[in-house]
Amino acid sequence: MGLPKTGTTHLQDRLWRNRDHALARAGLLYPGNRIDDHFHAAAHLQPERYLDWADPAHADVWPAMVAQMKAWSGSSLVSHELFANAGPDHIRKLVADLDFVDQVHAVLTVRDLARQVPSVWQENVKNQRRATLAEFVDSIADDAAGPDQEPFWEFQDYRRIAADWADVVGADRVHIVTVPAPGTDTAGDGLWERFVRVLGADPADLPEPVPSSNKSLSAAQTELLRRLNGRLQPDDIEWRRYEGLIKGVLIGDYLFKTRDGAPEGLSGEQLAWAAAQSDRMVAELVEHGHPVSGTVDDLRVAATTAGTTNPVTSDDVLDAALDAVALWAKTAPVPDNTPALKTRAANLVRRARRRLRR
Repeated sequence: MGLPKTGTTHLQDRLWRNRDHALARAGLLYPGNRIDDHFHAAAHLQPERYLDWADPAHADVWPAMVAQMKAWSGSSLVSHELFANAGPDHIRKLVADLDFVDQVHAVLTVRDLARQVPSVWQENVKNQRRATLAEFVDSIADDAAGPDQEPFWEFQDYRRIAADWADVVGADRVHIVTVPAPGTDTAGDGLWERFVRVLGADPADLPEPVPSSNKSLSAAQTELLRRLNGRLQPDDIEWRRYEGLIKGVLIGDYLFKTRDGAPEGLSGEQLAWAAAQSDRMVAELVEHGHPVSGTVDDLRVAATTAGTTNPVTSDDVLDAALDAVALWAKTAPVPDNTPALKTRAANLVRRARRRLRR
């Protein structure tokens, strides 16, 4: 139940690609008939929260996955970040559905706030949000979130998430996998290796790589999109069209391919807040004694680190827009004007015939 923006997409894609190897070499079942079955299982666990996603057409996915796990004699793994904000009642229901197993363990991937906060904010901007990074940080600075506050901590407070699962499965069965700190991801000790070792498997037995995914935008590109969102709110455009054209085409086909520059990061003052907040969270995590793959020091933030980007100017935003438009002009399919040409040709023939009849 990795926290969103902690490498979950990469891990899940890689697990899916290696599922045959996992079964044959590691005795590990990654159930489901489609990769998105894990998403549907997590959504249907919380239908009152994910009403739009808990599609009745997929109501049989979780029972089918349970049947696959029940028929398998080894270990099984279910993975989706929507499990991260499951409440105590949801967790108890899920564990009750698995009453035939010997043990249930929970695995939580976690990343430091200095990277996590800007990454979540950028993801929000990719999904029609208009807040600046400064506004976003201000909205989450009080982790005792109220009903109208930005729902950041619902998915990112690893203290509460670990505690909720520990209440059901036990603290020693809630495993923390830390995303390596910048510059410390050495060969053999990356996120993938840390995660696989928690499963009791050898990373060498799951050799299929996957392309990098879930790319980030540059600071200028994110500001371009944030300003564009001011004209593309739900009253202006239906979500299906925004998702298909803005996320799928503009971001996926053009902005990702023209990125030039680093994503926006926290300023010095924001880093100081993140450092203090991280120290409190890490202390509570250590106090509960959860097993850790990696080190909790990866979750600490250096308060003295300078901000990672310079202020974005309007010229920067214009350059990002022009780069995307230029790539579109160079690579997009040329519209087929053949029907129009045929119509003009037919009109010329008609005119010629009219002249002949005079």
